[in-house]
Amino acid sequence: MIRSLPVLLCLFAACAAFPGGAGGETTLLAVQPSGAELGSEITSLVLGTSERSGRRVVSLDLRNETDETIHFAWSVEWMDKTGVICPGTPGEWRSTHLEAGAEMPIEIEAPSPHAASWRLLAVAMDR
Repeated sequence: MIRSLPVLLCLFAACAAFPGGAGGETTLLAVQPSGAELGSEITSLVLGTSERSGRRVVSLDLRNETDETIHFAWSVEWMDKTGVICPGTPGEWRSTHLEAGAEMPIEIEAPSPHAASWRLLAVAMDR
């Protein structure tokens, strides 16, 4: 059984957008999962930023820092430059898993040119 700690995954001071690609077995979830938020179990590394159609795009890797497979769902919450959460976020939730020590590349794109910062959310899922 996977243990999960109730902590927010990451808070970044960058722009980005809706979940782009998270692997072959990714499933979209219509509502927020009810599991505990993950924290130190998963880390992220921003690989680079670019711009697409006037919106910032961020490429990053998520890494499982534990010695167990983690089953989780992730989404992105967007804020404007004043810190107000952008309408419609968090966006779609994507369900996936990471083996112990594994990394997963993802790309996120800002939902609008007004999005100034983002927060990546990860929630543990029962298996």
